[in-house]
Amino acid sequence: MNPVIAVVSVRPAPATAGISLHFEFPPTGETVDLPLPGRGPLDAARRKAGYYLTRLVPLVAGTPVTRAEAGEALRLLLNSGRELASLLAGGDRRRMLRLQEAFQVAWPTWEVADWDDPAAPVPVVQVNCATETFPLELLPLFGFGRMADAGNDLDLARAAARLLGFSCVVQRLTANALPDDHVLRNEPALPVQFLRHRRLGSVGEEERFLGSLHPHVSVEGPWPEAQDDDAVRDGLLRALFDGAALFLPPGDALPPVQVQHFACHCDTSAEHDDDYTIVLSTRRGRRRSVTFGELRQWYHDAYFEDPRDARNRAVIILNACASSRTDPVTASSFPRWFLEWGHRAFIGTETDVPDDVAAAFAACLYGRLLERRRPLGEAVVRARRDLLRDYRSPLGILYVMYGDADLTVERSRPGVHRAG
Repeated sequence: MNPVIAVVSVRPAPATAGISLHFEFPPTGETVDLPLPGRGPLDAARRKAGYYLTRLVPLVAGTPVTRAEAGEALRLLLNSGRELASLLAGGDRRRMLRLQEAFQVAWPTWEVADWDDPAAPVPVVQVNCATETFPLELLPLFGFGRMADAGNDLDLARAAARLLGFSCVVQRLTANALPDDHVLRNEPALPVQFLRHRRLGSVGEEERFLGSLHPHVSVEGPWPEAQDDDAVRDGLLRALFDGAALFLPPGDALPPVQVQHFACHCDTSAEHDDDYTIVLSTRRGRRRSVTFGELRQWYHDAYFEDPRDARNRAVIILNACASSRTDPVTASSFPRWFLEWGHRAFIGTETDVPDDVAAAFAACLYGRLLERRRPLGEAVVRARRDLLRDYRSPLGILYVMYGDADLTVERSRPGVHRAG
């Protein structure tokens, strides 16, 4: 069981109209509060985080990534994270120092953790976020100080370890009903639906990798093939809501889908979230799209016809551009919505991801999940570390997870991943 070293929540500030970002540290009993005049600083930090990430990607978009390029990218992450933390602390640097010290004392081995040790625990930071979706992974809460020049790859790992996303599982606890259990069914195989946009560069590599996991992973797809707009929309919405097969007529038997993996375009730049769009394509590259508004309509229609308590819907992996970016005004997003409708977890990106990074992250994630029965939240953290170690790419930090971080496969599959 991975230890919980911090619990984060947003609370009303006593005797004021403001709020407080409240940190509790179970290992030490320490508490730290960051008082804010309202939610304005949280919204400002969300917007600024998105801006920083769009600056990050071009620094390490090519391959291979040199040590100097990786160091520059990590330095940008450090400086950006300090600015975000300063916004949340109201510019109070003493509070920032106190928060840094509290994290370091709660997990004193953060800087010397051996990422190659398969038995080393990955600590957990729980976030009580009924409405908050700020990417805490970007905050260098284990060290705000100067970053040394990266003389070797170990220096890169030590610099990255300051960031919460490389050192800890950030477990976002929402107000939604918890799943019945924390098990991903993989006996005899893990059922995965693979939905894609044919023209994305990463799609072929992701398809080949998932195919290489046979017989441990049962892949339905790639989909769609040659269906028209209406057939794609209907098939996708049935699959999401009911776990229905993509290639079989409605009602045909299918093992319960555990993961719905999208390698696609995803546009969240519209003014209203009803117009956010998931874009797939046929085998020949013909565009097929579904809007957030259509998703909502289908789920409501289906639910009010047959109001079932479905809290075990498939994990959503949206390996796409801007797939988990939150609108700063409405605080509504794909991840939060999917969780509200019983999908057990959501993994997506905060901004555009280069094709080779998307494919590599997917391979690392499934490998880490299956190899040693690692919980899903830990698998995400270790996949971020794998990208940095194997490719010198810190872009795994772009992947954010929401939902049940404790989801674990029934049976390990030794040998599916080169990592321990």
